Amino acid sequence: MNKNSISLHPFTYIVPSVGFSAFFMCALLMVQLLMLFLTGSFQSVIIFFAAVCASLCAEGIYHFLRKSFFESWIIALVQGAMAGLLLPSSYPVAGAFFVVLCTFLLGKYAFGGFSRSWINPVALCVVVAYFLNSSAFPGFLISRQDLLSRNPAHFLIQSGSVPLVHADHSVTAFLNRTVFKIFGIVIPDGYVSLFWDTGSVIPAFRFNLITLLSSILLVSLGIVEAVVPLLFVAVYLSLVHVFGPALAGGAFFQGDMLLALLTGGTLFGTLFLLQWYGTTPATRWGKAVYGIIAGIAAFFVMGAGTSPVGYAYCVLLMNLFCTMIQTLEDRQVRRRVEGVLLPRLRLLQEVENA
Repeated sequence: MNKNSISLHPFTYIVPSVGFSAFFMCALLMVQLLMLFLTGSFQSVIIFFAAVCASLCAEGIYHFLRKSFFESWIIALVQGAMAGLLLPSSYPVAGAFFVVLCTFLLGKYAFGGFSRSWINPVALCVVVAYFLNSSAFPGFLISRQDLLSRNPAHFLIQSGSVPLVHADHSVTAFLNRTVFKIFGIVIPDGYVSLFWDTGSVIPAFRFNLITLLSSILLVSLGIVEAVVPLLFVAVYLSLVHVFGPALAGGAFFQGDMLLALLTGGTLFGTLFLLQWYGTTPATRWGKAVYGIIAGIAAFFVMGAGTSPVGYAYCVLLMNLFCTMIQTLEDRQVRRRVEGVLLPRLRLLQEVENA
């Protein structure tokens, strides 16, 4: 056997590496980009590439000024892609480029780069873009009166806010005859279109089925932990179902959970924003608390669905709350070290010196 070479192959990751996770997330975001090409949404494609270029420029400037040799280009690519998908197609291209460039660059100095950042830079970028040009973002698609209906999505379909795909009626009829008949329920036309393509001017809000499949892949590979998204979705949708119409003076337990899940970027934000590196608790109990509080915050910030930037505000709010959870986690670790590990270490030293 040749023993003159050294290899790291015997060592394996117990969780996916950051590099692998970033490449895989980037690949899934490219599927969203492909769908924009296939649907002829070329203005969104231009915004996407403008955001990616701005993110890469911010990364290059930051490392050039710091004279650092470590360059996390793949992370910058992922962040730029997410920002590009969360900006509306009606946003000026030059404005999108400079908002992403300045926000990402200043965010690295103000909040720390990559895993050291306690603020999600993509969510911050969306909020800044909204403040600078709110008219480019769509408004809430449902009114207070629409919440009184048991099927507010029907109003969106009738108004043309959610365009029906050609196969919507056929697929809906098939599902009602087979799957939903078992549970004794019938879904109206339009929900298939909500899953496939909502037609929103914000690309991240459009392809919910692709985002849902992406979430299954990321969770199954261990890239995204299931605790936070599952608790978040469960709490948020439960509040929407119970209290959604009641906010407008309607009855309890009549909220449209599918509308809340499939509009406003709920799926995309839960998958790609809510658990960004450095902005999530480390312990299991911390993540559980984080997911529950995030679901409650989302209900009060995003309402019952169709919010244009509510998820970004919710993520920033949870970033602030996460610092408190991380402080409690640090104290828990310190108590364990001082109360358990240090006494055992002293005992071992006494045995060795005896």
